[in-house]
Amino acid sequence: MKQIKVRNIGNSVGIILPKELGLINGDIIQAEKKGNLFILDTSKVAREHDKKLVEDSFADFEKELIIS
Repeated sequence: MKQIKVRNIGNSVGIILPKELGLINGDIIQAEKKGNLFILDTSKVAREHDKKLVEDSFADFEKELIIS
């Protein structure tokens, strides 16, 4: 398990997430607290990324920008 340091961000506290998570600026993730656990759910973000890839692929197909 990787440790992440909590930092001051303005008048709040926050964390810097590692790049390995595949998140980009502006992504919105679901956060939930269960007892002493904080759960950060990225499944919705992953679906949005996949949806964008599919939409971009179809846009390329419609413009006949296909490489075979």
